[in-house]
Amino acid sequence: MTGRTGSRMLEIRRRTRQYRKRREGRVLFTLRVCSLLLFADIGILLRQVQSGGLPTVTDSYGSVLLQGGAGAYIVVGIAAFTAGVAMTVICIRCKRKHTLRMEAAEDKEEEST
Repeated sequence: MTGRTGSRMLEIRRRTRQYRKRREGRVLFTLRVCSLLLFADIGILLRQVQSGGLPTVTDSYGSVLLQGGAGAYIVVGIAAFTAGVAMTVICIRCKRKHTLRMEAAEDKEEEST
């Protein structure tokens, strides 16, 4: 590669990294907002479960089960949500490590040329 082509390639790689970082930031922000909305929805649902009761729900077997043992369902739901958030965080961290390794390898490649 000539000097001019090499500098263009470096600029393309720099911009590509910049766009990736912006996109990852947007994705992380979207995930945070969705998590907060889901958490707020769970809070709203918990209030509705507490205020209801057998007289307000007729012919609904699931609601009758929730009347006596709502605690177990709530704990399972919150545990599943927490496990999902933890798995998402782990996946994001693994991807970030992979991206950092790729950037380091690209930087070494750039320095060698």
